[in-house]
Amino acid sequence: MTPASDSVLALTNTMTFMCVSFLLWFCTLWSNGSVRIRHNGNRDEVDQDRIWVSACRIRSSTLPCRGGNTHMLLDPEAIDELHRRLHAALVSSDLPAAEAASASLSSTRIAQVLREAPPEQVIPFLFTVERYRAGRILSQLPPEYASRLLLSMERSAAGPLLSAVPVDHAVDIVQQVPSDDRDSLLQVVDQDVRREIDHLLGYPAGSAGAHMTGRFVSIGLDHSVGQTLSALRSAPPEIERATYIYVIDEHNKPVGVVSIRDLIRLDPTLPLSRAMNPAVVAVSVTDSAVEAAQLLRNRRFTMIPVLDDRGTVAGVITFDDAIDILSNQVADQLARVNAGSADESFFTTPMRAVRLRLPWMALNVFLNLGAVVVITGFEETIAAIAILAAFLPMITDMGGNVGIQSLSVAIRAIALGEVRLRDFWRAIRKELTIGLVNGLVLGALFSVIAFVWQRDPRIGAIAGFALGVNVLVAGVIGGTIPFAIKRLGRDPAMMTGPVLTTITDITGVSIYLGLSTLFLLG
Repeated sequence: MTPASDSVLALTNTMTFMCVSFLLWFCTLWSNGSVRIRHNGNRDEVDQDRIWVSACRIRSSTLPCRGGNTHMLLDPEAIDELHRRLHAALVSSDLPAAEAASASLSSTRIAQVLREAPPEQVIPFLFTVERYRAGRILSQLPPEYASRLLLSMERSAAGPLLSAVPVDHAVDIVQQVPSDDRDSLLQVVDQDVRREIDHLLGYPAGSAGAHMTGRFVSIGLDHSVGQTLSALRSAPPEIERATYIYVIDEHNKPVGVVSIRDLIRLDPTLPLSRAMNPAVVAVSVTDSAVEAAQLLRNRRFTMIPVLDDRGTVAGVITFDDAIDILSNQVADQLARVNAGSADESFFTTPMRAVRLRLPWMALNVFLNLGAVVVITGFEETIAAIAILAAFLPMITDMGGNVGIQSLSVAIRAIALGEVRLRDFWRAIRKELTIGLVNGLVLGALFSVIAFVWQRDPRIGAIAGFALGVNVLVAGVIGGTIPFAIKRLGRDPAMMTGPVLTTITDITGVSIYLGLSTLFLLG
């Protein structure tokens, strides 16, 4: 065998080892996935001496829930075993076994199993558990899949289930229902729940009003600490896991806020006017939900009030809601990076996914023509030294990978509100430093590989230099282009992935083939 053949064989073995290692690493991540538990409930208002309590069940890992079930803290192996039992019971249509397997699992963990099962297996199971619990399970499923489940049922059965879903989650589900079926579904929903759903649907998508929940506690300014605690004790046990009580004036406008912890510690005879903090941080129903979530996170609140156009508290955005809003924002932004659509999920039908993806991919074809045009300009160079073509994929792919890394970090930081436009030059300095170090290391490594393979120091030097410069350029562009697009008032994620890849491809190809023409053929 020739030295080149030996090198190719060694490279093939190395790539095979890397692929196997990646698969093992991926399987490890898959088996160790984490679960976040969310607690929600429906609104239940009680009017008592101008005290309004909007209720939500407080769940605990050791306290009994409605229906007698107890959610225990389970070790991962026990959870996996219950997951397997529940899945097997669903497949075999053994509903008693499914109910038994789910008894010690939270709604979130049950939903993890149900989302992988077809509707014909999930629907019978939902009717074996109590309606309250079924509503919690539905709230933890992807809204698109939950809407499919409801539309697969008889309307008379779907209505009570949707009524048991927390209203803020019910709105997300209803928004996924086609307009032709939405009215018929809402007609069988509990009247109070329907009013709340219609109310929240009236707010613009992405606004704080569309994401708020009506479960909060407010109390009149003329009460004392003791009266407030007494009213809370007589309220339903299912109150929101709120740590704040909003103090309102005679016009129902918030004039202060007090934490339940402070109420417990203070003198019961102390008036609320002296116990409260008069600095109420609030957002408007028309404000951006993302900005409201960022404010809540940055101020380290557990909830933030949402005011209507009259200045009264229309609802609150909780910390759990803020996490969902910011997580969805990041996911949507990253989906758009590679010309994806935020409207597509795993449960999107194939043809709808095609309609969402195809236009962007067609545009990507035209963007890639830029690199094709550059390569055709060096036809004579490639024809004279054919081995140059072998290194092109490495140079272009490395630039694209590095650029996407920097791009993802920048877009995530912008989406979460961690950075502002004024951080543009800071981003450039950071990416220049990272790009220089990575470019030098990767360029030197690639030079050695190219030299060992071809025994030509000129090809090794040119290939390594081109890769190093492309890594530097890709990192700087990927880390700063979102700031520039944001400065123009546009979505910093839209199409940045394909655009970045096109730029790095053209840069890498131009430097590599240009230097090759100059030093190898010149």
